Amino acid sequence: MTTNLVLPSISVVRQARSPPGAEAPRFPPWLHLKGVPDMRLGRPARTAIIGIALILGVVACSTGGSTTASAPSSAPANGGLEKTEIKVATLPAIDSAALYVAIDQGLFEKEGLEVTPQVVQASPEAIPMMLNGEIDAMFGNYVSMFAAHDKGSLKLRILAEGSRASPDSLSIMALPDSPIKAPKDLEGKTINVNVLHNFQELALTQVLKANNVDPATIKYVQVTFQNIMPSWKGGQIDAAYLGEPMVTAATASMGARKILDPASGPAAEFPISGYVSTQEWYDKNPKVAAAFQRAIHNAGKLMENNREVVAKVLPTFTQINAATAATVTFPYFSSNDNPVRLQRVADWMLEAKWLSKAIDVKTLMSPTTSG
Repeated sequence: MTTNLVLPSISVVRQARSPPGAEAPRFPPWLHLKGVPDMRLGRPARTAIIGIALILGVVACSTGGSTTASAPSSAPANGGLEKTEIKVATLPAIDSAALYVAIDQGLFEKEGLEVTPQVVQASPEAIPMMLNGEIDAMFGNYVSMFAAHDKGSLKLRILAEGSRASPDSLSIMALPDSPIKAPKDLEGKTINVNVLHNFQELALTQVLKANNVDPATIKYVQVTFQNIMPSWKGGQIDAAYLGEPMVTAATASMGARKILDPASGPAAEFPISGYVSTQEWYDKNPKVAAAFQRAIHNAGKLMENNREVVAKVLPTFTQINAATAATVTFPYFSSNDNPVRLQRVADWMLEAKWLSKAIDVKTLMSPTTSG
């Protein structure tokens, strides 16, 4: 049975359209949970969301009722914004939820902003769009953005932090009959990642070292979301690097076993993604940047210990059934910016020789204007 979720339109959003003829993707059959309705990605009439969540998964909300929350106080729009309409590239993943909560709860509107999300499938795709002025800002993973900044192709300004890995939101998993029983058994094995030299590999390297596993023995192969299961079953990968909702699905439908949590130990609360612009855009639009940051921070405050606020917006950019929402693990959403925890990403990248020189993250961060 296919569950189609129809939500009220949100006046402050204008979704970017998919190319003509684009087919709405769906999760592969193996991801369907026994006893749970088919988790197909629908094609809402006015919501052009394509693609699927890659690392930190997506969840859906209940089709009944509505969720409202009292928004934290926000600085009123003063009419002095350099512009009132902005486009922000975002990912079809749960990590992006703060942007949609800020829209749904009127937090951008209170700041005098109209924000249009423009969905892309991976962070590197949005960087040239931002450089060309097609979008004002983007949501993406820090590793890709720091790498572009290091190469000189992007002069980066961090507007607001987005998501951090939470316990069990990521997992290194083995099939029921696999000889891999403990972290040490991962030595010499092949593990999938969505993109080589990205946050998955960066965080796992530190966790492997903490568990006395030599990370140099691990072979990483780039595998798309759709191909993880065939590669796993076919033996091309020995252990699967999964994010929600795949962790929950693989456990329930296949009896897959958790071997290691990549978001544990030294990688606990590892910063994954955030909202950024170019330095040039920030210099021209400092008031817009401050207003955007306040709205994102206030959204993060609403989302703390309030699962319903998150679940309500997820069907607007993902289409997973409500039953899944009750079981998957959410990442942490940031309600403030912390240069110390974000510096960890840049330091580990330098250690891995993914950067040519050290990055002082606090010099890239915008002043905090929210309370």
